Amino acid sequence: MRAALFIGATGMKALGDGMNVITNNLANVSTLGYKSQDIQFADIWYAQQANIGDWWDAQDSSYVALGQKGEGVLVNDVRTIFQQGAFESSNTVTDLAINGTGFFQVQDAQNRTYYTRAGDFRFDNQGVLRNPEGLALMGYAMAGDGTQGELAAITVDKFDSTMPPRATTSLSMRLNAGQGQDLSHNDTNPYFSLLQQYTAGGNSPIANSGYSQDITLYDAAGTARQATIFLDGAPSDGYGSVVEYVIVAAGDENGQGAGPLMAGTLSFTNDGQLRDMSAYTPTNGNGMDAEGNIDLNAWSSAALSPDGLPQMQFYGSTVAVDMGINAGGGWQSTGTASEVGTNARTLTSMGDTAVVSTGATTNLMDASPVMYESTQDGYASGQLSDINITSDGTVLGRFSNNQEQKLWQIPICRFTSEYNLRREGNNLFSATQDCGQMDMGVAGTENFGKVAAYNIEQSNVDMASEMVDMIITQRGFQSNSKVVTTADEMLRRAMELKR
Repeated sequence: MRAALFIGATGMKALGDGMNVITNNLANVSTLGYKSQDIQFADIWYAQQANIGDWWDAQDSSYVALGQKGEGVLVNDVRTIFQQGAFESSNTVTDLAINGTGFFQVQDAQNRTYYTRAGDFRFDNQGVLRNPEGLALMGYAMAGDGTQGELAAITVDKFDSTMPPRATTSLSMRLNAGQGQDLSHNDTNPYFSLLQQYTAGGNSPIANSGYSQDITLYDAAGTARQATIFLDGAPSDGYGSVVEYVIVAAGDENGQGAGPLMAGTLSFTNDGQLRDMSAYTPTNGNGMDAEGNIDLNAWSSAALSPDGLPQMQFYGSTVAVDMGINAGGGWQSTGTASEVGTNARTLTSMGDTAVVSTGATTNLMDASPVMYESTQDGYASGQLSDINITSDGTVLGRFSNNQEQKLWQIPICRFTSEYNLRREGNNLFSATQDCGQMDMGVAGTENFGKVAAYNIEQSNVDMASEMVDMIITQRGFQSNSKVVTTADEMLRRAMELKR
């Protein structure tokens, strides 16, 4: 009977601890990123009972009775349930939630490292991204060339973050030439008649062309410079249509830098699909003689980029020109413009190894000439105006020059055994030796969760389950307290027998 008192007491103590866990879960039902806990019970040791059972028919191996008497219950473990919590949307980009496995890494002023699922971060007056307790979110700084730096506190200063200018190095154009007539015909050099019409100054550097389109490019200082591509028909080479083109720089306000940059031909099939291209660039600066006339001897096959695109020089920068075709195997024939004459077969050619991309430039005669796509990679300097955070944890800066740049990479941390993380309060966990290896990776890869900006992960406490557990725990505690009072009554009766 005395044992019953202690057994009932162990039940009351264990279930009292269980009630503490339940009430803590309910208290944190609205705590951001909170992970609920579940208490596990285990029975205590058992006392062996003597003189129970006997051997059957005098056979030693027939003894089957084993008497053990339980001594109560204890708390075996309090486990964290890392089930995904629901998301609540917000209007702040730095409200971050993790969809899947992992934690954000944060550090305090003493460089102590913690982990959290609560992503309610804000920039402080120094531009450091911190949680409400002042711990800084850690990430990898990204350089302008895309290389990744060391792990550090994420810092974005909106008033001191600028993007340096970039000179144009790549020009991509997709158009329909729509050229069936040769308006700039030249009997001697029919494939460079446009180029030979070039004159500096005036309203147009090339008077007779079938189509022209202005293009904006950038120099090394980030200054927007204008160029124009001129198109006109040329004699067929016997396999379809040929269109000659010239790209001309307009020059600055003082006329400096003006002149032709690249000239050549585009060859098409009978149905207007691009099949070959030639490109020539000047070898003496502007490709003109002392009298200001085009010198075809000073124009030779353009250099090719590693991608097989012809290149031209523009304000000291090398620009690769993409019209939807590249020399996959290099130029198949080269030479100077003066060597071509009236023989189209002597034009610089990409030959059979030319690679034509989808949506390349066309020459559809029944459609009007039009430039339907023109892109280039240069831009002016810009001031940071806004940020965005992608699902892989990349902090993108949006600048006043309409460009985006990767500023930071927010890593996601995971553990071999996240159940052995130590709770530190304030929505924080710390690593212990029992957590095993900590891996830090890119969100959305392998088993790392994705980052959801404009969202906050809510507590994963299930109120209905907690209320049911509370009732069961309360009933169990009440039953164990009844055991204590009943055992006490039995002892009192036994003591009264002596009287």
